[in-house]
Amino acid sequence: MEEKYRDKTFSAQLIRWHKNYGRHSLPWQNTKNPYLVWVSEIMLQQTQVITVIPYYNKFIKKFPSIKSLAMASEDQVLAYWSGLGFYSRARNLHRSAQLLLNENSGNFPNTYEEIIKLPGIGRSTAGAILAFCFDKNYPILDGNVKRLLSRYFGIIIPINTSEGEKKLWELSKNNLPDQEISTYTQSVMDFGSTICLPKKPSCHICPLMKLCSAQRKNLIDKIPIKKNLKKKDTKKTHFFIYEFKKQIFLIKNRSSVWRGLWVPPNEEQHQDLNGNIQKNGERQCTFSHYKLIFKYTLISFDQKPLLKLNGIWYHSKEINDLGLPAPIKKLLIDLSN
Repeated sequence: MEEKYRDKTFSAQLIRWHKNYGRHSLPWQNTKNPYLVWVSEIMLQQTQVITVIPYYNKFIKKFPSIKSLAMASEDQVLAYWSGLGFYSRARNLHRSAQLLLNENSGNFPNTYEEIIKLPGIGRSTAGAILAFCFDKNYPILDGNVKRLLSRYFGIIIPINTSEGEKKLWELSKNNLPDQEISTYTQSVMDFGSTICLPKKPSCHICPLMKLCSAQRKNLIDKIPIKKNLKKKDTKKTHFFIYEFKKQIFLIKNRSSVWRGLWVPPNEEQHQDLNGNIQKNGERQCTFSHYKLIFKYTLISFDQKPLLKLNGIWYHSKEINDLGLPAPIKKLLIDLSN
């Protein structure tokens, strides 16, 4: 790597900053328990700290160990994940816990080679667990770190390309400190989420400002650079909400982003039954690669209908015990009020 991309003061400044100004009381901090750190790192993928905290506390209270998570049903796990989105994270977490219980007596491994094999764990998550729990010098590269490294070292390669990703991994690895890896790892995460923000970063209080390439070249608003991606597709569907004495009929979704979660029947599963239409409407939600527009029709029945579908009737009071997609959960709560 070129010499200008090595800076011994980078890690030292961040470690010093974190000791004085970083976050030290997050629920998953001040522990060397890899299970607790692992859960937090998975939840924090593409999700902000302030959003994760209540979900994390609730999840750990219900599943305090690898064994308790492994022994739970997928429905239970998804119910406690509902609202966080990216549900494949929860399924991978659950599957990994089962593997660890069956193949490693419920113990979390302490080597990169073993950790990276677990479903849902990538290079950055493995690096964070190794740094926080085992004091091993491994790099991380989440969104905050990408932004910080790009600005400090003046990287003008789009960060969402293979070339940009490779360059940033080199930077992350080559600028690791010789000691205090746990503090440093937390510092680069904190710094990107509290100081080196995507918009309106706090450059006036940044200890790295004088050495920051983007600041010197007046490129703060332009770095990091992202290659333009194609416009998100729009998908449409129609949910039919069958209601009988405050009970709603739900089926388990077997495909798409909501796989494994409970949803009302869609237009392909809808049965033309003798019911009373109470309400029609339309809502939408956005995912990483597409926007979903869904219509809904609430149909009430005086007698419980005979449905040719595998599903369950649930009472509105039981809504928090099911793994429901957040937009569907909100819709059903709104309709029950």
